[in-house]
Amino acid sequence: MKKLTILLVTLLTLMLPVGIAAEEVEVNSNSNIDLYANIESSYMVKLPRSVDVSANSVDVVIKAKGDIAADKQLNITATDSLQLADSKGRANVTVNVAKQGSPFLYDTLPAEYTDTAKVTFTLTHQTLAAGAYTGILPITISLENKAS
Repeated sequence: MKKLTILLVTLLTLMLPVGIAAEEVEVNSNSNIDLYANIESSYMVKLPRSVDVSANSVDVVIKAKGDIAADKQLNITATDSLQLADSKGRANVTVNVAKQGSPFLYDTLPAEYTDTAKVTFTLTHQTLAAGAYTGILPITISLENKAS
């Protein structure tokens, strides 16, 4: 039992992370110290959970905030069209989706939600007949390398 305990303690000691000390150099005159920081991009997006599409044209507004690297862009996109289905059996209705707003860059993405930092999707469709229609608008949110 004593050998097993010593073996376990030895294995645990070998598995513990070891801090690596910064390289130090001796100098006898003025010198420079290299500085660095690597901070990850972060962002949040606020969107509605559901939208009443009874009207023939409806705007869906999505707001963004955050802090992203200068070589990145935050994209918010949706499909070009979708289907509304009637639970009572009427024919599906096509909804067209138009986007207003461009990708967010580091200097256009605010730290807090504002009325100007938004993407608007305008949903248009033919007049709906009586029924209970449902559909899904998939929203894609991605942080990508900035377009050239």
